[in-house]
Amino acid sequence: MKLLAADDPQLAQLDSAAARYVREHAEQGIGNLLCELQLLDLGQWQMPVSINHGGERADNCYVVSPLTAYSGYARDELQRLPSRLLAHLLKPLVAGVEYLLRSAHIDRIVQVNNWLLSTNLYPSDWQGQGLDELTVQLRQRFPTHAFGFRSLNPASNDVLLKRLDALGYLAVPSRQVYLFDGREGADSAYLRHHNCRLDATLLRRSGYRVETGETLAHGEFERVEALYNLLYLDKYSALNPHYSAAWLEQGQRDGWLELRVLRADSGRIDGVVGWFASDTVLSAPIVGYDTALPQRAGLYRQLTRLCLEEAAKRRMQLNFSSGAAHFKRLRGGQPQIEYSMVHIAHLPLRQRLVWRTLAALLQGLGVPLMRTLKL
Repeated sequence: MKLLAADDPQLAQLDSAAARYVREHAEQGIGNLLCELQLLDLGQWQMPVSINHGGERADNCYVVSPLTAYSGYARDELQRLPSRLLAHLLKPLVAGVEYLLRSAHIDRIVQVNNWLLSTNLYPSDWQGQGLDELTVQLRQRFPTHAFGFRSLNPASNDVLLKRLDALGYLAVPSRQVYLFDGREGADSAYLRHHNCRLDATLLRRSGYRVETGETLAHGEFERVEALYNLLYLDKYSALNPHYSAAWLEQGQRDGWLELRVLRADSGRIDGVVGWFASDTVLSAPIVGYDTALPQRAGLYRQLTRLCLEEAAKRRMQLNFSSGAAHFKRLRGGQPQIEYSMVHIAHLPLRQRLVWRTLAALLQGLGVPLMRTLKL
């Protein structure tokens, strides 16, 4: 069991997707993100590890900073609540939580298997082997840091969640994600939903050509970046990762990111989706489209259809992240609460209390709200 820095000579000898990811300094292609990236080598399994010492930047991206995830991003989410009264009532609570989190240096954290994406995926054959030793080593190496794992949900990671819980990791709810079970292939239940069939017809008749990322010219990755920005940064939140054209191109070239684009007859790219997959789960951390085009063009519907078809083709589960909840429910998406599992037992009492208060607030208030409002 080793933790290797990006410039470690031993890392240069490894050829896994995780090793290439760390070696390429992947975080340098994300405009609003600062962290140190290392590789955890467990022998059979290798995983990127993000390391933050706290205070890197006030708006450090939520994929490495729980301070942003649970305060800055929460402020943005308040603006999208259907009830303005509820948003007004929650605003002081969010401000108070942010003060507590900042004072407890909650962004001083090490996160294992962090691919710097909205959703991290875990190998299905890794159910926590070596966790005891890893927990001891991380406590010794990072005595002032919390450490843990993001993007865990009971449907996909039940055994790992239970293993982490048994080792004393704290379960901190993060969001509600939507899963589509494509393991039955063409017979998968979600493909029979009325809206899914309508989306399939729209994609077939739209006139767009579906092309793979390998066909893109070097300069077209700037268009891909722009389409992602239109949706995730301009429409949703500037706290989402600012992936650069160079980062997208590198991911496509290295093979851990698989892009599909919708190309019009004119040659213009109007939509893009990027897949990240484990051996059993597919995710779509990159989605973007030209939001200036009429809604009737149904670009998001077409991109969604591509994802649902791909999951069924690969006989995988699709983790379609959070957001657009009603849209995903209409197509058969099943909600799951996602958790971060964080080890804090070695931290000073005040920091432990803040972490536990955060977990209790999210479990007692955040999770019921997500379920009740179907967020």
